[in-house]
Amino acid sequence: MPKPTAEDQEFFQRIIGSAGYGNHLSKHFSIYEIDEVPKEDERGWRKVDGFRMSFIGKVTEDMSNLSENMHGAMYSWIVDTMTSATIIAIHTPTFWGLPDFAGVTLTMELQCLNAAPLNTELLIEVEIIKCSVKLANLRCDIKNLKSGKVYATGTHLKMWKGPQPEKENKSIQAKL
Repeated sequence: MPKPTAEDQEFFQRIIGSAGYGNHLSKHFSIYEIDEVPKEDERGWRKVDGFRMSFIGKVTEDMSNLSENMHGAMYSWIVDTMTSATIIAIHTPTFWGLPDFAGVTLTMELQCLNAAPLNTELLIEVEIIKCSVKLANLRCDIKNLKSGKVYATGTHLKMWKGPQPEKENKSIQAKL
């Protein structure tokens, strides 16, 4: 996979840094590698099945539990945030863009397999398994950057409503 550009990194930080919940954690993560974004078709959609991005980060105290391992809620935050960032990377105005940028979560499944100790360098690998104009199924693996040991794996099913047509303001009159 190609390395991200400075523009990719800036956009990533701007998006996850403004996401609300957990935005203070964004400074601990960056894009590691990113596939080339597929071209848009005539509708402004993209064929993105198999598109991949990876991220790196480090387990810090504010991500840890009393045992000095990454907290389970942090694994969930990573799956949610990094899969959403991957969807945002492929958006267009008519495909996974505004008004509900990156869609909404329908289901998210997480399996925590091993504890990630404080100061562990992480590699987060995300793949878009299947993506249509309304649904996206993504996979996320959280690993040790150096050894490849898997700490957690998750899937994320997201839905995108897309631009909503303006409703006509016609009053309905009953005829007697």
